[in-house]
Amino acid sequence: MFGIFLLASSSFFSEIGVSLGKEEVARRKENIYTYGFLSLCLSTIVFFLIALLRGQFLFSLDSLPTLVPRIILEILQAYVIVKAVTTADRSTFGFLRVLTIPLLLLVDLTLGYSLSINQIIGSGILTLSILFLFLNHGLRSNGIGLVLFSALNAVITISLFKYDITHFNSVEVEQGIIQIILLIFFALMAWRVNRQNPLRLLGKPLFFFQSLSQAIAGVLVSFGYSFIPASVAASVERSTAVFFSLLSGNRYFHEKKFAQKLLAFLLLAIGFMFLSGFPFLPS
Repeated sequence: MFGIFLLASSSFFSEIGVSLGKEEVARRKENIYTYGFLSLCLSTIVFFLIALLRGQFLFSLDSLPTLVPRIILEILQAYVIVKAVTTADRSTFGFLRVLTIPLLLLVDLTLGYSLSINQIIGSGILTLSILFLFLNHGLRSNGIGLVLFSALNAVITISLFKYDITHFNSVEVEQGIIQIILLIFFALMAWRVNRQNPLRLLGKPLFFFQSLSQAIAGVLVSFGYSFIPASVAASVERSTAVFFSLLSGNRYFHEKKFAQKLLAFLLLAIGFMFLSGFPFLPS
């Protein structure tokens, strides 16, 4: 239950940061690379502070065969996500990323995790909710290809992350390494595109709060994956993310077809109950 709480909380803070970033990019106050930098800056600092406070730097060279491919895929994933966030509807982004879950179930089974029939049923219900929206034209096509790619690529990056923190590296070190590389990438791209220095924006309250929200979310979600299998963790993360993106999409960005999306979310909630193994469900 503690892992579920961490992941649900991370979705709440993430939605705040993402919504602020999406709005500021639309207003041309920041570009997509500055948005990416701000999303990672403070959380990277937090990860290294945690490592210092623990007094250990748990890193194994044996992790390189999985860490190096993850670094490459995470750079690609980070770029695609910031593009998707700024072009797709918030609810579209939230719903389609749920497609990561059925594929993660297969990966978890391959890695030897024990999954119950309830988890398999729950994953199927989540997939049906997405099909319902497609069949009823509840999702706009803007940025849909980017979101689908991020959902599929996340299967690989999450699996590599889970494998590394299970067998080799601590959470804070693994994520710290990844995020410092992503920070360098976004900073260089922000400067190359329009000579924008992301660090200067951190001094402004709105952009600092945007970065802080993402930092809290990044830390919570990373440690949340330590407590439960990757497929279940992703189910909780994606399901709660859909809920908060549905609310912000309707209230903040004035997206349409709220009733259809709400019904699809109710299906997601049922799937979430199965995945969480609620005691009143048959085993």
